[in-house]
Order: sequence, then C-alpha cells, then structure tokens
Amino acid sequence: MKRSLCFILLALVWANVSDAQENSFYSLGYDKVNLRAGPAERFPIKWVYQERNYPVEVIDSFEHWRQIREVDGTVGWVHQKALKEARYVVILEEDKLLASPTVSGKVIAYVQPGVIARVHSCPTGDYCLLQFVDGVKKVEGWFPRRFIWGLYEGEVIE
Repeated sequence: MKRSLCFILLALVWANVSDAQENSFYSLGYDKVNLRAGPAERFPIKWVYQERNYPVEVIDSFEHWRQIREVDGTVGWVHQKALKEARYVVILEEDKLLASPTVSGKVIAYVQPGVIARVHSCPTGDYCLLQFVDGVKKVEGWFPRRFIWGLYEGEVIE
C-alpha cells in the first residue's frame, strides 16, 4: 500500500513538473484577462488586463494556472487558456525604428515607451525585427534589443 501511494504521489508531482511552462514569454490571447492572487477562480482578482497581445513572462505553474510577471514586475496568476505563444514585446525607451539592423540604417519612425510590438525575428546582434500595428497600418523595422522587454538576454528568435 505504501509503495503504490508513493508511486501515485510521484506521478502527480511529475505530471505537474512536466506540464510546467516556466520561464518563457507569452502574450495575452484575449482583450480581457483577469490577474488573480492565486491559482484558482476562488482567489480575488488583482488586476484586469484589457489589451490582447500584452507580453508576460510565465514564472511558475500549478495545474491549469500560470503565474506571470509583467514588465513593471507585477506578479499574479492567469488561466493557461488566456495565454498564447505568439511573441510580443514592450518598448522600454524611445528610439529609432530602422530599415536595416545598423546604426546608420534609414529611420522609419520613432517609437515611444510602452508601445507593444510583434517579434518577427531577433537574430544574434543588437537589433530585432519588430512589427507595429497602428489601426490597420502595419510598420515593420529594426529596433535596438537593449530597449525591449519580452526577450531573454542573448535569446535568438528566427
């Protein structure tokens, strides 16, 4: 009896560990997502996100819930269904969006802090290729990696 109980507990722990998606960036998949104080609907809502594609970092998991951290350090829990794998980032400081990944590249636009962009690629080097959407207009260009939140240091996205 003790041995089978031990195997059942070990299997439950393994299921939680193997299902974990910690230390990964995701984005919010809905226009409205509740951030909760704990990993269940019975926990109070701390904040309501109202922006689809907002990037978050998953730092822990429990069953179908993911503990997330956002750009300002806020931490809480969301249901896994509220997350999608599409990579978006937040701009941290104003800088130029360039036509090529070099300092001397043609300036396409100036991007303000807090703007959200989709990551097309982020090769090794100092720049990432991002897409910004303003209504129906899409603008794409290279932006300095050092002013982006939503990537790990040295992370390559192709």
